[in-house]
Amino acid sequence: MATGLKNLIRLHEWTVDERRRELGNHIRQLNHLDEQVRNLEDELKREQALAGAGDLGITFGAYYNLFRYRRQRLDDAIRAKEREIAEAREILGNAFMELKKYQVAQEVRNREEELEETRREQAELDELGLQLYRREAARRRQARGS
Repeated sequence: MATGLKNLIRLHEWTVDERRRELGNHIRQLNHLDEQVRNLEDELKREQALAGAGDLGITFGAYYNLFRYRRQRLDDAIRAKEREIAEAREILGNAFMELKKYQVAQEVRNREEELEETRREQAELDELGLQLYRREAARRRQARGS
């Protein structure tokens, strides 16, 4: 039975590690989306500077429409990724709670085994003490009777 519990703990540790990796991947993807937003904002600033410096102001309106479209798509992707992260965190939390249940059960079992071992040792010591007492009492009786 102890082996089964240890196997369950290992399995759930592996599951928790997998969930952590998945969450890490989602967070990296969100960071990549944030980087794309920063790059897009930088691109907008460069286009604004070019449009203000020359006769490109006519085409800036078309670029700005494209910018808004791209920004909206990135914002939608960010919101979706944030939902995935929240979901992944919840799944990780549940996996961790499941792991903790088995770890606590193992700790309880270990404490019970230690207590049982302590009780056995104490019973052996008590028996040994009782035997020594009986021998000593028998020796005293013999010494008085002789």
